[in-house]
Amino acid sequence: MMITKDLIKVYHDPLTDVKVSALRGLDLYVKEGEVASIIGPSGSGKSTLIKILSGLEKPSGGTIFVDEINIANLGEKQMREFRYYRMGIINQFVGQNLLSSLTLEKNILLPMRMRYTAKERAKKETNELIKMLNLEKIRMNPITKVSGGEAVRASIGVAIAKKPRILLADEPTGQLDTANTNDIIETFRDLNENYGTTILVVTHDLRFRNAFKKSYIIRDGRLVGVNTDLDRSELEFIIRPQESTLQSIIDSSQFVRVPDEVYISGNYKHIAEFDIHPSKKFSVVFNPDEVNADEVYEIMKETEDDKLDEHINSNNKRAKVSFSEVQPILEQQFDYPKKSKEIIRVEHLSKSFPAGRMKNDVLKDLSFNINKGDFVVISGKSGAGKTTLINVVSGVEEPDNGEIKIKNFDIVKGDTIEIANFRFHEIAMISQVNNLFNQYTVEENMFIPRLFNDQTDNLYEGIEEIARNVEIDHKITSYAAELSAGERQRAALSVALARKATIIFADEPSANLDSRLARNIVTLLIETAAKYGTTIIMSTHDLSLVRPGFRLIRLQDGRIIDDLRVTQNNLRGIIEDYLGVEIADN
Repeated sequence: MMITKDLIKVYHDPLTDVKVSALRGLDLYVKEGEVASIIGPSGSGKSTLIKILSGLEKPSGGTIFVDEINIANLGEKQMREFRYYRMGIINQFVGQNLLSSLTLEKNILLPMRMRYTAKERAKKETNELIKMLNLEKIRMNPITKVSGGEAVRASIGVAIAKKPRILLADEPTGQLDTANTNDIIETFRDLNENYGTTILVVTHDLRFRNAFKKSYIIRDGRLVGVNTDLDRSELEFIIRPQESTLQSIIDSSQFVRVPDEVYISGNYKHIAEFDIHPSKKFSVVFNPDEVNADEVYEIMKETEDDKLDEHINSNNKRAKVSFSEVQPILEQQFDYPKKSKEIIRVEHLSKSFPAGRMKNDVLKDLSFNINKGDFVVISGKSGAGKTTLINVVSGVEEPDNGEIKIKNFDIVKGDTIEIANFRFHEIAMISQVNNLFNQYTVEENMFIPRLFNDQTDNLYEGIEEIARNVEIDHKITSYAAELSAGERQRAALSVALARKATIIFADEPSANLDSRLARNIVTLLIETAAKYGTTIIMSTHDLSLVRPGFRLIRLQDGRIIDDLRVTQNNLRGIIEDYLGVEIADN
């Protein structure tokens, strides 16, 4: 089990003497053998909580028991042994879960062999895990040759290979499509059912809201609610990402947060009044400026049970939403350039990776052109080839066959130095691994490219505005190593935007971000394309980020199965299929 009481974590920067509270008296109780999730936006304290629960960081205050041991009192060696024998940890940065020098299969096999599992048994269990995680086709691939989603699934395999008593997962599905996310959720459930593993998942991913019996809401370093609104459609969470729950946590200091719906509906200002029902079985909270206690109980008597039953029954049907609810998505139009010149040409592109004695064909004879200033979305399920296509077209990886020209520069046949210089001056990358310099601040990361690009005269121009738009301005003087996953994603975007490159390649830019921030990122990319004529190529599994005017290229098994210009009409169908909802006519 895991118990924390009044858990506090304060980060202190000795240079500036600034203190930031990541956890502010957090109380948590997860029973042995229970599966729970903690859902919250970027910067709410999720990753800090996982680091403390796993003993990677010490709390500033409070008590913490894991498996009935006060881990705050363990020494470094004792904590390493505790983690080794009792915990499986899935880090949000997959590079910290896997050994790049080994194949995917050997990464999963290694924890078993380190625990002296018999060779044949270890091989059998490895095969079962690889099959369960749908990794059979790439089992012999080196870790450097798998997609982001595949790397996440491999990380889960490594974590559960040693059958830990406790599994801690930090943002395990931020880069996975809905189908693969559901598979991972089922994997967690099966693991819990078969081995009794206690599992805690912390995530911004609202698809976990009804994944397990217990789902907490975290805001500003406290657990503030229990998510019980399991029938709410995924579209509603995308449009209105705030928590939807009428249950709140009362922590050890008797702090309780008023849920958003209650606060708004009651028209509260500064005062809330409580009253204890004469039966002593429940209490009520109300706005004394709007109603008194007697009126509250009179209103409660007038509740019609049949209307309540009708509401419950309607929630059990397939979600049907009004046009007004999807207007923010359907009417955010991107005005694509209709007469612009071609900037990228791809012809007969193929790419494969070795898979033992065989090879895994990831990209199969792809041909397409992209015009300057366009916004192109590359979509497909995890493992469809999205990340590989981004890496090959941008010059990060070499293709097996094919031709790629960007602004008439041959990105395939150019020598290494020519390609590096071209990429530096023309291309900005937002990758899933967030290539930031950890030893520099966010601000320094933003202006470093300008130092090498003859822009020293305008070193700081626009940096504050970009950071503010990306909502990373509060961390602009923080070092990259101090940022959460969501903050690193926003910092990487701010670096790309600060470069004012001709082309931005964005590989799953909304990974590790909550839905509100994801929408803001899309808006910012649209504005960048409009203002500077920047060409945007974005890969994503999340089709709720597509907007009218975008060009949508869908991949399946390494081939293009769809290439279309998105309109308001066909976007309705895309959203209905993706989210499983029915959108009413306007």
